[in-house]
Amino acid sequence: MKLKFNFKAYLWVYFIGMVLLFHLEVKHYFYWSNIAYFAGAEFNFSLWRLALATVLFSLNARALNGMNRTKIGFIILTMITALLTVPSLVTFTSSLMYPWNLLGYHQLFFWTLYALFRVRINLDRLPVLNKKQSLYLIFILITIGIIPYLLIYGPYINLKNLLLIDVYQTRNLMKSMSNPYFGYTYSVFTRILIPLAIVFSLEQKNYLFFVISLFYLILFYLFGAHKTVYAALIIILVVYKWTYESAAFKLLKFSVVFLAICLILAMVTFDYPWILTFRRTHFLPSLLDIAYVDFFDDNYLIWSESIFKSFVDYPYELDHKRLIGLEYFKNKEVAANNGLISDGFMNFGSLGVCINIFLISAYFMIINNIKMESRYFGVFLLVVFSFTSSSTFTVFLTHGAFALLLIALFLLRDKEKGSPAKSPFNQTKNPT
Repeated sequence: MKLKFNFKAYLWVYFIGMVLLFHLEVKHYFYWSNIAYFAGAEFNFSLWRLALATVLFSLNARALNGMNRTKIGFIILTMITALLTVPSLVTFTSSLMYPWNLLGYHQLFFWTLYALFRVRINLDRLPVLNKKQSLYLIFILITIGIIPYLLIYGPYINLKNLLLIDVYQTRNLMKSMSNPYFGYTYSVFTRILIPLAIVFSLEQKNYLFFVISLFYLILFYLFGAHKTVYAALIIILVVYKWTYESAAFKLLKFSVVFLAICLILAMVTFDYPWILTFRRTHFLPSLLDIAYVDFFDDNYLIWSESIFKSFVDYPYELDHKRLIGLEYFKNKEVAANNGLISDGFMNFGSLGVCINIFLISAYFMIINNIKMESRYFGVFLLVVFSFTSSSTFTVFLTHGAFALLLIALFLLRDKEKGSPAKSPFNQTKNPT
């Protein structure tokens, strides 16, 4: 008989698998061992903390399972749970290393998002372009916006980069010629505008625009030789026909299956799968939270690296990422990126964390109230990933989060959107 799990069951299997992976493998990885050594402690195992983490997770899972699955907030909170909430709960089971306030911050973020996703705002009075107008507008913006890139970077384009040759040389060269315009617009073009132009072109069967948009995407890759340029397009096309519920279910199911594979391979000492995936995307942010809270306790930066740097002096020679890399990894070339929790704490302690939580939760609350087809939500997944691994103001200004909000309000929103299509995953009237 084929065993079938519902969404909540997959959540529990995922939680248990993450506990096993952390205590059997992750906490023994040298990054964790080094930080524990510098702290004069270890990543131990606390049974009573595991019991508390299990109770908290049961409340998180029940709340998530009972959400409206026809809204984008459901997939967003599912991703936050998988990427931040569960790793926080799991790392908390090491009592000697994971402080209580970090657990509280992550739980506060989960419940603030959950509460604000229940708020309803009527945005129907805002003007909105139809999809054909949106395609033309986006195409014009890309065509005009790419001109400065062509003028500065154009003469240095290296076609060998298409074969992954001279990639790092190109990155260093282009970085030396960068300017604020490139810094603020590159992610907007590569993560939002060009992928959306491709999707709109496919929707409207405008194959000329489709081919030109692909050409633009290749050009932007050649401007910096960053393979991640293609990430937004791949994600958007993969989830193009998924509903919010089916996307959450499939992503969680894939995570569980891949987690099981990683555990099995780790048993035969083949560790690369979990090292390249779960270690980097799920557990490293939790480890960096520990480092940032330890280093910046009562030593806040007051946003002196952000747009407020003209008003507050930055007190260190190295930027915060390399400062943490040098202090905790003994290598200033290690760029220890921080997410929304550690970013808020390093800037203004608990109040800074609360500010970040409110700003991001309010942002996603507005997104959750925008009536739009689920085929576009792939681009929002990249924003979720950005908030987990980058400074909050950086995500809003240079990673395109604020630009995406405006695009969603005036280009992606559908004022005539009817009731959502029935999902094949709705099996009961009461999901809890």
